[in-house]
Amino acid sequence: MARLFPNDIGTRPSGKLLFEEVHPNYNEVYYIPPDVALAEAGLDPAKAESYKKGILDINGQNDYVTIIPINTLPTHKDFLQGKYADLLSITLDGFGYGGAKTEDEVIDLLENLPSCFVKDYDYGLGLRKDYRFIVDILEDLNIQTLVISKKDSTSIDEKGTICTIKYSDFEQIRKTIDRITREARQVSSEVKKISAHNVLAFFLEDETKYPHKDIRKQDGTLARLIAKSSPVLPVHLSKVEQSAAIDLVSSNKSKMAKDQPEALVKLRNDIDLVTLEKLVQTYEEMLAKKLSEDRWQALFNENPFILNMAFGCPIIKIQDQAYVGGRKISGSGEKIADFLVKNSLSNNAALIEIKTPSTSLLNKTSYRDGVYVASKDLSGSLNQVLDQRLKFQQNIFAIKNNSKLYAMETYHVQGFLIVGTMPTEDDKIKSFELFRGNSKDITIITFDELLEKLKHLHAFLSPNLMEKN
Repeated sequence: MARLFPNDIGTRPSGKLLFEEVHPNYNEVYYIPPDVALAEAGLDPAKAESYKKGILDINGQNDYVTIIPINTLPTHKDFLQGKYADLLSITLDGFGYGGAKTEDEVIDLLENLPSCFVKDYDYGLGLRKDYRFIVDILEDLNIQTLVISKKDSTSIDEKGTICTIKYSDFEQIRKTIDRITREARQVSSEVKKISAHNVLAFFLEDETKYPHKDIRKQDGTLARLIAKSSPVLPVHLSKVEQSAAIDLVSSNKSKMAKDQPEALVKLRNDIDLVTLEKLVQTYEEMLAKKLSEDRWQALFNENPFILNMAFGCPIIKIQDQAYVGGRKISGSGEKIADFLVKNSLSNNAALIEIKTPSTSLLNKTSYRDGVYVASKDLSGSLNQVLDQRLKFQQNIFAIKNNSKLYAMETYHVQGFLIVGTMPTEDDKIKSFELFRGNSKDITIITFDELLEKLKHLHAFLSPNLMEKN
């Protein structure tokens, strides 16, 4: 009889087969474990026949063989019980095996089973380990009986407990699994070699003689997936793989939150850190260019948490390009604030006006020695916010009613002006700080100050800093 692992382990003691004829050319085959297996399992070898278990129904008349998979390992907790949780039997229909009423005939029949089957009853009949995924899929569907048929097409019965798979379809599944297994073993071997090389190269500390190796691009997705288990191999996903990974996490986020909350929090933190790093880079690039107000408004609209950096309290964005009143009977004169926000705890409203980094803050020439006056653009912007605030307070009841925004208050409406960049000369810095420090009710923040706040946040969240602390 062919053994499952003839070259790797010693031959197990053979059990016995017991035949019961149901009718001519139809036999039920029972397995009786060897005495040594029964003893190892804590069972009485003297009662061996009482432990018999049906493992085969061989019906030569109707041309089918039914396999009943059981556990035959004496140390297994489910010794002589079903091999699978829900799948009870596997039937081969229309294979022309004929009948079998002796042990030799059963052995011959088993030798002719498809290659994916265990062919030694002492090792428990059923599908080989590489094909356990087929069983997993069927059990996910609550299938109890698998029929592999050369007569019928692939289907599931009305009760949903019997799955018939056409033999050609089953072979396609088997070949697909075989191909993946073959490729996985080949690629796994390559990844192990490269990993061993990289670890050795790290200790030798000679990049010239022992350069670091990477997974070759042509090794494809499978190589990169296997390489993920090696900390010494960088893995670069394609855009398609990135999208698939994002979709996978998104569709499983609730289960991950329940099963692996710490891992999900770490993933979220890592993503937040990378997103923040990219935002800092984008902000720096925009700051180096002369861009319009619209571009900056779009950036803040897409990343409203930047506006939080301007506040000393948590805020919620209510509306960008918000109407705050001032419309005349002619329809002109309406006031539009770039952003309407509110304190997330008190609901107190605030208005934010966005200018550009290139907006001048001070006049180019000094008013007196060491004293610079606020520029027309800065003072005009300041008055613009004050006017918006006035109109907003005057029209708040109509705005709340028309917009159905009742959870918004005007206890003390703050105004925020994001404008220009910090001067570099000491006298100009002093003049600017004096001006904005005495600007009642309106907080003035420069674009480069917001950038510094973002950088400090990124530095605070970075793992290296966390480890040092």
